[in-house]
Amino acid sequence: MAYFIFMKGTKKKTESVSQDPDQLLKVIGRKLTKRRKELGYKNSDDFAYDTGINRSQYGKYETGRKDMRLSTLVKMVNSMGLTIEEFFGGGFD
Repeated sequence: MAYFIFMKGTKKKTESVSQDPDQLLKVIGRKLTKRRKELGYKNSDDFAYDTGINRSQYGKYETGRKDMRLSTLVKMVNSMGLTIEEFFGGGFD
């Protein structure tokens, strides 16, 4: 599907990008898990309890089964001692 952006009376065709949000949630979950383990937490329950995050919700975020708001992601990443830029600094690998 193509979209048109109107700029100063001209049409410019742009290509749309298709990414699977469910797959991206799984990648984010793996990054959360990796950082939690780097902090010395063997399970997500202990980390969630210590940082004041809902235990069952956090577990779902790590597995990529639950969508989250950007503000929730920022709070989780900040509780891990990172900025959102640092968290995504390594990209989506």
